[in-house]
Amino acid sequence: MGWGRRLSWLIFMTSNLLEQLVSTGVLTRQMAEKVRSHAGQNGMATSTSLLTLTTLGEDCLAQFLSRQLDRPCFEPRRMQELPPVLREFLSIDQALKYRVLPLRLEQQGLVVAMADPSDKQNLHLLAELIGYPPIPLVAPELRLLQAIQRCYGMELPDHEQSLLEKKRSAANVPSTLVEEAPDEALLEEAEIVEDEPLQRPEEPAADLNSGLAEARCRDDVADALMAHLAGQFDRLALFLYRNGVLQGWRALVGHTPLPGFSESRLSTADSTILQSVLTDQSPFLGRIFEPNLRAQLSRALGAAPERVSMLPLILAGRSVGLLYVEDAGHNICERVAELRNLLAKTACALEILILRQKLARH
Repeated sequence: MGWGRRLSWLIFMTSNLLEQLVSTGVLTRQMAEKVRSHAGQNGMATSTSLLTLTTLGEDCLAQFLSRQLDRPCFEPRRMQELPPVLREFLSIDQALKYRVLPLRLEQQGLVVAMADPSDKQNLHLLAELIGYPPIPLVAPELRLLQAIQRCYGMELPDHEQSLLEKKRSAANVPSTLVEEAPDEALLEEAEIVEDEPLQRPEEPAADLNSGLAEARCRDDVADALMAHLAGQFDRLALFLYRNGVLQGWRALVGHTPLPGFSESRLSTADSTILQSVLTDQSPFLGRIFEPNLRAQLSRALGAAPERVSMLPLILAGRSVGLLYVEDAGHNICERVAELRNLLAKTACALEILILRQKLARH
């Protein structure tokens, strides 16, 4: 097979990053369009706009692309220097434009570390530029930029330097949350349902759907969700969102309830991560880089957070809570779509409670 045919096959097999993130539930369609527009208006790579506008970390994006494209990951820290012959393939400006670093020339083509191998157009242009079919490995973007700087022995432009200095911090996130009075009112209406008593089983329902259907109040809803997820993660927590504060609702360490968790409070005022999850309603995945948020979560959950995911509980279009999951041994990215589906069921159960309460009043 000629290199031109191999390149066509690779381009055919790759998928657009934003579309893959949306289809797997990691990103909302609205946020994907925002990222696409931002990248176009600022002339930057889609992956760079994702790091700028969302709380998805570089490691999470790299791992996601590696799985979706079935391409190996490459650690850019390994690259301390670049042989002069490899620098002949790309100038530093070209390396930055395509977010790519040449690694070695093989019989099949040029092996490169690349931030986003799902960019079909960039793969095609890169092939024409270097004269070989690119064989991409997936690399975390920020560390890739640092490797480009080291290997070419030149300072990066101001934009890249600014991106590095932010250390994966999400930019352009509103500094304050707009408080919506109906948020708390919706949940208060789900506090208790005054209708004919239901026959309750002696043992809690093992099936989530049954547990949600039999729920008599919002705490029953929370208990059904937690029972379903118990033991699947190292730590699991459900928070209610009220007046700019996340209040502890339910928490498990493995299968064991965390005592005193209901007294926990997390302020959202100074956290771009929490603000992004609650306002943009997009999940956070990766390591928490905000010292204050790490400290708050450590106090609430009894241990410093490591690899985590945080997803909003959305009721009537508004974020009224947050699900926190932590698992150091597995890639949580793979379960985002499942967790979002579970939260949608949870919200549906809360809405049913609210409707039943309104019917009882009339």
